[in-house]
Amino acid sequence: MLDDYMVEQETAYNIMMNAINEDRVSHAYLIDENNNSSSFDIVMAFVKEIVCSKLADEEKEILCKRIDDNNYPEVKIISPDGMLIRKQQILDLQQEFSMAAVEGSKRIYVIRDADKMRSETANSMLKFLEEPDNSIIAILMTNNFNNLLSTIVSRCQIIRLNNNNSIDVNEELSLLALNFIKNIEDSGYYAVMKEQEILFDTIGVKEREKYVYFFDKLIDMYYDILKILNGDKNIQYVDYLEKFDKISKNNTHEGVLRKISLLIGYKDRIKYNVNINLLIDSLIVNIGGIYEGSWS
Repeated sequence: MLDDYMVEQETAYNIMMNAINEDRVSHAYLIDENNNSSSFDIVMAFVKEIVCSKLADEEKEILCKRIDDNNYPEVKIISPDGMLIRKQQILDLQQEFSMAAVEGSKRIYVIRDADKMRSETANSMLKFLEEPDNSIIAILMTNNFNNLLSTIVSRCQIIRLNNNNSIDVNEELSLLALNFIKNIEDSGYYAVMKEQEILFDTIGVKEREKYVYFFDKLIDMYYDILKILNGDKNIQYVDYLEKFDKISKNNTHEGVLRKISLLIGYKDRIKYNVNINLLIDSLIVNIGGIYEGSWS
């Protein structure tokens, strides 16, 4: 099950397994698929781990097979009806999950392409998330994080998958990303010259793949800051908890979400033949423009 992704998805795997082992499974997750072609399989492995992990081997095999066959009433998969997820689909889900469970103690619904909800559908979804039931777990999946309502994002624990082709970045890039965030948060756009020099000395101007991993680190770190703002200290970069806690005190949910949105946009632009120098200049000016405080 989930162990199949232990290496490929080390961070996501650890978050999921720790939640299960410590009996701290959140009421709502947002899975940033990051164009991973196995994202649905990973999510379903997580679902099966939640439902089946404490069963005896024979029972586990039978129940997991039923989930695979869409024959287990406590797991519901919702996919777009045509191009959109319809409001009625969410209303039907709410009605079905308002009734007592037939089997098991946990009920789980997975919404694929969660970004394909119009405003009225998203607002119905938001109402469902705002009234959590301890026995119900929501898992929303998206490749288009920016198209989701920020109020929905803020109510979910975010888990970001590695792209199938991504590789682990080294500690140097992690520290570089941490210092980048510290200087931007402390100095705003005045950090442009300092950070540009550090980045180019460390990564250069031609290593586009390294810049992709660097941006991944920045995005993941701001996700951690967002989690802290939501009162969740179960973060990916646990060694940086104290530093991120200081940053969070000078930020708002909306500000952090805007920074994440900008970083995702800039990361996507690296794929094209853009000038890295100008890209980093633009990034720092725009991220620095979302200036909400300083820390030391």
